[in-house]
Amino acid sequence: MRRLATWTLFVVLAGCSQDEPAVQAPTPAPEVVVEPDASPVTMLPEGHASITPAPPPADEGIRARRRMDIDQLNASLRQVTGGIGWTEGEGEDEVDLFEELSNTLGRPDFIQITSEDLTPSLLFEKFLGDAARSVCQKLVGRETGEEPGEQVFFVHVDPEDTIATSADAIEANLRYLLLRYHGQQLDEGDSRLEPWSWLFESTVHVSGSPAVGWQAVCVGLITHPDFYSY
Repeated sequence: MRRLATWTLFVVLAGCSQDEPAVQAPTPAPEVVVEPDASPVTMLPEGHASITPAPPPADEGIRARRRMDIDQLNASLRQVTGGIGWTEGEGEDEVDLFEELSNTLGRPDFIQITSEDLTPSLLFEKFLGDAARSVCQKLVGRETGEEPGEQVFFVHVDPEDTIATSADAIEANLRYLLLRYHGQQLDEGDSRLEPWSWLFESTVHVSGSPAVGWQAVCVGLITHPDFYSY
């Protein structure tokens, strides 16, 4: 009797488990996406300034000035002076000091140095000053000597002329020299002539010699950056 009751209970429970539907997980509610209200776009009127930043200015190619290399400087110096170079000694004993000091002045030896430093250093300017004084003394001495030959320095003036006696001739010669040495073609009365006129006049005042005044002008022309740099 007990076994029958147990079996009956088992059958009833099995039937109940087959008739009841399986429990399913609740379906999540769909996410509601709220679209923002579209704001109207205000168009700029025709000809209005652009809101885009202006492009940067074009590169104008500005660079630092560089000096001539030693070969160029040596050739230029001989060109403007009519063949006078920075030398010492004479004949077979003549030594070209630019060649002698070329390594000191930065010419590459292609062993330790492969490119020439073209910055106008203090050492370069010191040697250039020495070269200018040597060359200008020889140039003025040659053109004021007994047999001056072709004139490349005293072209529009006599070596004895001063501003007090021949101001126009002095200015004409200064204009010629600035064109020859610096490539500057100046008109009569140009203000850029004033420093050179003052240099000549003040040197003559101190030394009492127009030739020394022109020698000072010559040194100034060669040591000026407009001669040795570009």
